[in-house]
Amino acid sequence: MDKVKKVCVLCGGESSERDVSLKSGQFIYKSLLNLGYQAELIDFIESNYIDFSKLKKNDQGMYIEQDDLAIWINKKLRKFDLVFIALHGAEGEMGYLQEEFEKYGINYTGSNEKACRDTWNKRICKDILKKNNIPTPKYEEFWTGDQSIIESADRLKEKFKNGAFMKPTEEGSSIDIFKITNFSKENLKKIMSQLSYFNQVVIIEEFIDGREFTVGFLNDQILEPLEIVTDREFYDYFAKYHDDDTQITKADLSKDKIKELKMIAKKSFEVLGLSVWGRVDIMQDKSGNFFVLEINTVPGMTDHSLFPYAAKLNGLSFDELVDEIASQ
Repeated sequence: MDKVKKVCVLCGGESSERDVSLKSGQFIYKSLLNLGYQAELIDFIESNYIDFSKLKKNDQGMYIEQDDLAIWINKKLRKFDLVFIALHGAEGEMGYLQEEFEKYGINYTGSNEKACRDTWNKRICKDILKKNNIPTPKYEEFWTGDQSIIESADRLKEKFKNGAFMKPTEEGSSIDIFKITNFSKENLKKIMSQLSYFNQVVIIEEFIDGREFTVGFLNDQILEPLEIVTDREFYDYFAKYHDDDTQITKADLSKDKIKELKMIAKKSFEVLGLSVWGRVDIMQDKSGNFFVLEINTVPGMTDHSLFPYAAKLNGLSFDELVDEIASQ
């Protein structure tokens, strides 16, 4: 790519991660100005003609074209050399936007449509990981619009003896995640009643009791692994973005375990086809075994975010990190 001069930072949108996305966008936008780019901050909510939950695909697995979005893309984004995607959630991470950008020749940051689609859907992601012999917690998938979870209570209790997490198959930032230790029908009904969206697909995923790590990559470089320690039951939305006492530190592991952790992260990025930047969340059980939880194609870029902190450990300031992504 020729030297980028004019950059649009696309953020906001209408997903449950809107507030975090707006904050990421602001940090990136200010950094681009510091670096001398001609930057503009655009809230995707003004262009969101699409109900992303109702998108359909054709027989080739491609999303059906939306004329309104195509018009907006060509009207608003043609003047930019690059769109810096800071859209968290479905709008920026499920792959549809990337597909449309590729169709109309719009340069953008991050991974392509297929990589985004395959990582955004947790079931697809875990299936690809398993196929490539990358360890990931066992799981089952359900639709919350019927009684299948309730009817499976006894079987789930037997399968997930150490507990499990219920999480949306397609969502981010720990939205609508519930830890389940009681698989009674009454408790499952109670948990389902607390979901933000009742009719959605969720996975019940095995609880791994141990330490939580996250590993980022930037172009061909695997960043230093981080360990996450929180006083909450798990690293939820508030621990990520609001708790000042959440501890993020350089992973304190043996050289061999650091090497293993990085190799698992690298292989995960490769088999799912990620490019430019991304982050993988990994648990380590009490026996020292690692398990990939999920992969993020548009990591947060706020003052509480993990990716900038990992880059800093690798000697990159926030401005240098932004410049590296924009110069892909």
